[in-house]
Amino acid sequence: MAIAALVVGLTAVPGASVLGVPGVVLGIVAIILGLRARGRIKRSGGARGGGGFAVAGIIAGGCGAVLGALWAIYLTLLYLAMMQATPPH
Repeated sequence: MAIAALVVGLTAVPGASVLGVPGVVLGIVAIILGLRARGRIKRSGGARGGGGFAVAGIIAGGCGAVLGALWAIYLTLLYLAMMQATPPH
C-alpha cells in the first residue's frame, strides 16, 4: 500500500497540469493510501517496512493536490476574465 501511495502521488504531480482536477483527485487518493499504510506499519510494530515510501507518497500527493487546485483556480479565473473582456455580439 505504501508503494501504491508513492506511485499515485507521483502521477498526481503531472496530472495537475490537465485542468487541475486529476491532480487533486490523485493527490487525495495518495494521501489516504499513505496514511493508511503508515498506520498499518505502526500497528505491525516494525514487522512491515515501507514507511519511507508512505511518507513520500503523502508528500507527493499533497504537492499534486495543491498544484492541481491552484491550476484549476487559475484556469477558472482566466476563463472568467476572458468572458468579461469579450465584446458582446
